[in-house]
Amino acid sequence: MVFKKKYKIAVGIILGLALLVLLASVVVSRIVSSKVTDLLKQQNIENLHLSIERTKFSLFDRSLVFSEIHLGPTDSSMVKLKNNELGKQSLQKLSISRLKLRGIQLSPLLFNKELRINKIIIDDPLYQQISNGKKQASNTKKESIELDSIHLELLEGFQLDLVKITNLKVQLIDINTNKITFENQPLNFEVTGFKLEELSENYFKLLPVSESFEMTRIKVDFPNIKYSFSIDALKYYFGEDHLQINNLKYKPLVNKLTLANSYIYNTEVYDISIKDLKIYNFDLEKAFEKKGLFMDSIKMSKMSVEIFKDKRKPFDLNKRPKFPHQLLKEMKMPLLIHKVSLEKSELVYEEKLENRDILMKATLKDLNINIFNVSSIKKYREVPMKIDLSSKFMGKADLHIDMLLPLTDNQDTFYFSGYLGPSSMTFYDSAIIPALGLKVLNGRIKSLYFQATADNYTSQGTMKLEYYDLEAEVFKPKKTEKNGFLSWSVNNLIHKSNPGNNGELREATMKFDRVLYKGFGNILWKTVQNGIVNTIAPFGMTTEKEAKKKKRQLKREKRRQKKNN
Repeated sequence: MVFKKKYKIAVGIILGLALLVLLASVVVSRIVSSKVTDLLKQQNIENLHLSIERTKFSLFDRSLVFSEIHLGPTDSSMVKLKNNELGKQSLQKLSISRLKLRGIQLSPLLFNKELRINKIIIDDPLYQQISNGKKQASNTKKESIELDSIHLELLEGFQLDLVKITNLKVQLIDINTNKITFENQPLNFEVTGFKLEELSENYFKLLPVSESFEMTRIKVDFPNIKYSFSIDALKYYFGEDHLQINNLKYKPLVNKLTLANSYIYNTEVYDISIKDLKIYNFDLEKAFEKKGLFMDSIKMSKMSVEIFKDKRKPFDLNKRPKFPHQLLKEMKMPLLIHKVSLEKSELVYEEKLENRDILMKATLKDLNINIFNVSSIKKYREVPMKIDLSSKFMGKADLHIDMLLPLTDNQDTFYFSGYLGPSSMTFYDSAIIPALGLKVLNGRIKSLYFQATADNYTSQGTMKLEYYDLEAEVFKPKKTEKNGFLSWSVNNLIHKSNPGNNGELREATMKFDRVLYKGFGNILWKTVQNGIVNTIAPFGMTTEKEAKKKKRQLKREKRRQKKNN
C-alpha cells in the first residue's frame, strides 16, 4: 500500500510538473508572440505595410514560428509609383508562408543578452520587385552596409548556425501592365549561418560560423528574353576568399533559329556553358558593403560558347557599341581583377546569310585566353589591359592573338597583332563558301603575321601572308553550281602564291573604316580581311605600293609649292 501511495504521488508530481510546463509554455508563448508581433509592427517602414497572421512560441523545442508574413507596399505608394511620383522606380514585396526559428537558446538570452538560434527555416518565400519601367533621378546616396561595424543596443551577441530555404521564388512585375517580366524556378537550399563578434560596446562584426557557404541546383528562367540561367553548385570558402561555381549554363529556352527570328534586328543568340569557374581572393565583404568587386583572379575551364546571328535581319543603325576598354573606363562601380584566364574551351560562331542555303561557320577549338588588369579604378588604369589568345582556328591551324587596350582617360587607340600557322586553305571552306560563294580547291598557308592599331573610327596595319598554289571555284548565289566565268577570272587574275615568281614576299597594308553601329569583333575581323584581300587581289594595296603612292603625293606637293612660290 505504501508503494502504491508513493507511486501515485510520483505520478501526480510528474503530471503536475507537465501541466505546469504546459501552462508556462502557453503563457510564455502568448507573451513572446505578443511582444515580437508588436515589435515588428511598430517598425513603421516607409511605404511598406507588415502583417503576420499567427505567431507561436514553443517551450518544448524552443522554437518561434511566424505564419503568413506579408511585407508589401501601401496602396498610396503603389499609386505614386505608377504615376512616377515616388522618387524611385520600384517597390518590393515579400511573402513567407512560414518562418521558424528553431533551437533558441534561452539561458544565454536571459542572462547574457546573447541570441543563439540553431536553425531558421523559411518556407515559400516570394520576393516581388514592382517597377514602373521609368528612370528616376535621385539625389540621395545609397548607404553601404558596414559588415565590420553593425550597431546593436538590445543584444550583446548573436549566432545563427543554419538557414534552410524552400521554394524560393523571385518575380519582377511591370506595374503598368501587371505582367511578370521575370520569374525563376523555385529554389531549395541550405546555407551556413553567421555570428556577430563584439568589437566595442554596441558594435559588432559579422562573421561566418563555418569555413564555407554552399548552394546547389540553382535555376532561373527569363521568359521575357527566352533564356535560362543555371548553376549545379556554388561554394564560397571564407578563409581563402575563394568562390567556386560548377556547371554554369546560360541557354535559350527555344531553338536558336526561332529566337533569332523573333528579333527585329540581327541580334546575337548565345548558348554558353562553363564546366568549372573559380574566383580567387574575392573580397566578399566589400561586395556586400557595395564598395566594389575586388578579386585576384578568375579561372574558367571547359567553356563552350555558341553565337548565332541571322544576317537576313537588318542592323540596328542606332547602336553605338563601346570597345571593352571604353566600357571599363565608363564603369561607375569599382572593379579590379588582376587576371582572367580561360582554358580548354571552344567558341563556335554561325551566321545565316541572305541568298545562302548553308550557314557560315567559324570555330576556335582548344581556346586559351589570359586577360590582365581588368579595372575601372583610375590608379590601376595607368597600366593597359592585356589580352593573350591561343587556339586552333577551324580546329586545325595554330592561332595566336595579342592585344593591348589602354585604360587611361582620353586614350581609345588600341593595338593588336597575330599569327596563323601552317594550314590547308580548304580548312576554311565552311566560312568562305557561305560568305563569299568561293570554294578553295587547292592552296596552303605557310604563315600569316599581322599587326595593327585601331580607334573609334579607323584601323590600319600590315600583313605578311605566305601561301602557295591557290586555286578556287566561284558558285552562283543560292546554288552549289559552279560559275565558270568568275572561276576562270579568279584563278587567272589573283596571286596564286606569295612570294610570287620574283621570290619577293608581298607585305599587304590593312585599312578599315569602322561601321559605327558594329562592335569590337567586327573591326578586328574586317581589318584582317582587308589584309588578306590586299595580299591575294591583283590590285591589292601593299606596303611597297603605299610607299610609291606617298612618294608621288610628296612630289606633287613639292611641285605645287614651287609653282605657288
